[in-house]
Amino acid sequence: MRKFYLAIIFLSALFFSCDPEENTELSDFEVFCEMVANDAKPIALSAPQRSDAMDANWDDYLKIATQYEVKIYRESNFPVTPLFPVGVTKGKEVAIIYREPRFVQYEQLKADLEKIDPIEAARRFGRLLGYSPQGINELLMKNTDFRTLDSFGVERQVTHLYYENIDEAKNFYQEVLGLQSTDSNRFMISEDAILQLHAMDQDHPRGQAKSTAIAFLTDQLPEWYSYIQEQGVPIKYTYKPREGGPHDGFVAIDPGGYLLEFEQFKQHPENELFMAYLEKAPRIQTDIENLNFYGSITWTYHNDLLGMQRFYEEVLGFQLVADQGWTKIYRTSPTGFIGLVDERRGMMDFADSKAVEIEWSVSDSAMNGYFAKSIYWSEEMNGLIGPEKYRYLLR
Repeated sequence: MRKFYLAIIFLSALFFSCDPEENTELSDFEVFCEMVANDAKPIALSAPQRSDAMDANWDDYLKIATQYEVKIYRESNFPVTPLFPVGVTKGKEVAIIYREPRFVQYEQLKADLEKIDPIEAARRFGRLLGYSPQGINELLMKNTDFRTLDSFGVERQVTHLYYENIDEAKNFYQEVLGLQSTDSNRFMISEDAILQLHAMDQDHPRGQAKSTAIAFLTDQLPEWYSYIQEQGVPIKYTYKPREGGPHDGFVAIDPGGYLLEFEQFKQHPENELFMAYLEKAPRIQTDIENLNFYGSITWTYHNDLLGMQRFYEEVLGFQLVADQGWTKIYRTSPTGFIGLVDERRGMMDFADSKAVEIEWSVSDSAMNGYFAKSIYWSEEMNGLIGPEKYRYLLR
């Protein structure tokens, strides 16, 4: 959010810069120099201004830059990308604040502008300015017809699982875990994170790799662990709480062989934003006395974690709320999350064909028309086939 706020500061300067004798450009410039000096931004930009205004400010800019041990460059040919509205720098100059090797990076971007897609150019420029993926998406949506899935208002996440014995699976989730059912085969983990159970079919046959695990978020791990043991549910990983760790949990196995991770996240540098969201999540009571859940993570397993991360941030537009290095957790609905896992370190292996599909329900019906033009769109399934053949249903 801080990086997006910086973007807003710059845009405000673009639109509302005053005459030199009345502006606050020097104080703004000093703030940006401090940010670059402390690595809060890779590079920063002064407000666009006429050449005579830049002449009047330049000596002061040099003094401030020297004070913060950063460098500045006077740019009269500002790169045009969809990151900012067309024309706001036309006929004006911008002072670029940087430390090496960031200026080399800036020059490389300028040299590549005619060779690369405008949206990708905007993303490169946004990253160079220190904007978050969400901040870049917001600016692109203001200046182009670009949209992300998240911008259509995701209200619910449904994880679809497939079973040889569907009745046994339904009984497990309803009678053993005590989940509330919304119909005969849909079960609520939290207000908007749902499991939907299916019998195996042609696309999801017997023996298909799971390549997924389901996390049930709770702050009642000891109670759930005792209960699960009493019910005779197979345990893959036992409950071993760690003082000072980012999370605790244990892993059980459902009747179809899916791994169920009962998990509690704790205050830790990698979880701080995640914890803020979880704090507000309502507890959903199960039919098991005094036991509840308040969210769910559907873990998916990948060969190319970076490629999946870009898909989730740039196409789907979801927010990264916890970064464990080899796992990336995204908030996809108010209490529903997707966890991308490097399969080399995760509990499951990557598989081309997998016994899971993910569904997102959105509030804006214009979503289908927009994504029907996407390279990921599958008309047959009315959804997206993402990298590594994960299937995403859109409703």
